[in-house]
Amino acid sequence: MALDDQAPHASQQYAYFDTAAAAPPVPEAVQAAVEYLQRTAVDGPYLPSFRREVYEKLEQIRASVAGFLEAAPEEIAFTRNGTESISLVARGIRWQPGDEVIVPDTEMLSNIAIWRMLESDAGIRVVPFAADPDGMLDPERLRAAITPRTRLITFVALSNVTGAVQPVAEICRIAADAGVLTHVNAAQAIGMMPLGFRTWQADFISACSRKGLRGIEGSGVLAARKNLIPGLTPALAGWWNTGLDAGGITLPDTAKRFEAGGPNVPAILALGAAVEVAERRGIDSIHCGVRDLTDAAVRGIRSIPGAAIYGPSDENRLGIIPFNVAGVDPRELTDHLETRGIIIEAGHFMATPILNAYGISAMARASVHYFNTIDEIDRLVAEITAFAGKEAA
Repeated sequence: MALDDQAPHASQQYAYFDTAAAAPPVPEAVQAAVEYLQRTAVDGPYLPSFRREVYEKLEQIRASVAGFLEAAPEEIAFTRNGTESISLVARGIRWQPGDEVIVPDTEMLSNIAIWRMLESDAGIRVVPFAADPDGMLDPERLRAAITPRTRLITFVALSNVTGAVQPVAEICRIAADAGVLTHVNAAQAIGMMPLGFRTWQADFISACSRKGLRGIEGSGVLAARKNLIPGLTPALAGWWNTGLDAGGITLPDTAKRFEAGGPNVPAILALGAAVEVAERRGIDSIHCGVRDLTDAAVRGIRSIPGAAIYGPSDENRLGIIPFNVAGVDPRELTDHLETRGIIIEAGHFMATPILNAYGISAMARASVHYFNTIDEIDRLVAEITAFAGKEAA
């Protein structure tokens, strides 16, 4: 069966509701990686003509990713994951002691740890910012939090914990008006909703490809504004991103300066294939479909006796539904659902401050994507209801 003829469902065995952790990659992404690896096994990876072909393909993918993010090719760097992309921004800026970085309490560990490290390493000051009780950021309150020392605002576009879709464009506009840089973590948003430099007006966008974009693990991107790149110091240096000149080194004035050493060719090829699939389906179509599925899942879970859903109002939620059911351990629920052919996740999701705000230590989380169906959602709701009933008995 040809790839294009396959059903859009991720699995015939499982109803998979864990895209927020990692989605099943599209078959085209897997095929792109496997075909490359199989050819290297036969011909070797450095057959000269083959290597030229591969490097030309990587630059074609750089251009396609740039188009997907409303950027120029020279503004795109390939990374291993979203965490690396965030760290490249954080380590790349030339900080002055006392510079302030606003970090909301909506963030998970990857957008907290590196900034805390820079407090001791570079003398910056991390300024916490509280979201409202629904996990939403108030742009006007953010405007009031900006001081003459504020250098950067870093925040997630779509929360992996609550599913909250933040007013990214408005926050970026307010920051730009104040001369403050913005970094947007798009790990959950990419492949799920329209985004990019033109849509958001951000200075940096970081993302992995294994979630909404449905690439394979070990692949990410960083988009950095062209005018900012020459002033950024790469955290890694060596073959691929540097050259020698009269005893010193030279760096490209493009985002390729953040790439050091041999590129992860299979993952980048898979990234390119995943972008092609997303563009073929249409990001607006994906967004609308995921929103409809989200609404259906929220309605279904709310119908379960004793269920509590966390996070924003329905119009501000996309794809991710965190919940608990009274008297039910979320981890036991997750294990039970797997035996019934349904995959969700449970835990603290590296976002303890958010859970503390709800007075809980763990939650269950169902996350949908376009490959899910209403029938699968009905199965999910029925199985949770049955398990909760047995637990109550």
